[in-house]
Amino acid sequence: MNWRTARGAWLCTALVAAPAWAFDHTRAGDVLENALPAGVAAMELWRGDRDGLWQFGASFAVTVLAAKGLKKSIDARRPDGGPESFPSGHAARAFAAATYVHRRHGWESAWPWYAAGAYVGWTRVNADRHRWGDIAGSLALAGASSWWLVEPLADKGVAVLPVIAPGHASLTLQARW
Repeated sequence: MNWRTARGAWLCTALVAAPAWAFDHTRAGDVLENALPAGVAAMELWRGDRDGLWQFGASFAVTVLAAKGLKKSIDARRPDGGPESFPSGHAARAFAAATYVHRRHGWESAWPWYAAGAYVGWTRVNADRHRWGDIAGSLALAGASSWWLVEPLADKGVAVLPVIAPGHASLTLQARW
């Protein structure tokens, strides 16, 4: 485990453990839904990665707005009978942080963030506010947004990609710097 992974694991543990000890699990999920995105923004500010911060902000905004739009347009009842179950807004915000870190910095840095996002999802299911499908929908939404709007930090250089289709073959040159 390198120092980035160790730092991420420590941060993730601190973010999950402190609220869980201070409050009940539902309250911990309420705290973490905002603490995880704030932690990603703080991490990118500390690193001086302005491009990453802007990409995270765009991806986060798209995720949150799409989740709100889906909640309004899909008539899914919560397990406790309330309205607007799909997708989970709490999980969407938490997974927006995790999927950004995954896309920008790789799996090795992202797994603690996914663990914290899964904990947030569990708190919503445990509180009878969502089903696991609502959580999975939030993860898919956040992942799609990150893969659309976030560029991997280490993905610099030149790549040659073959394109093969019926009756067509070509090479695509891709360069990043």
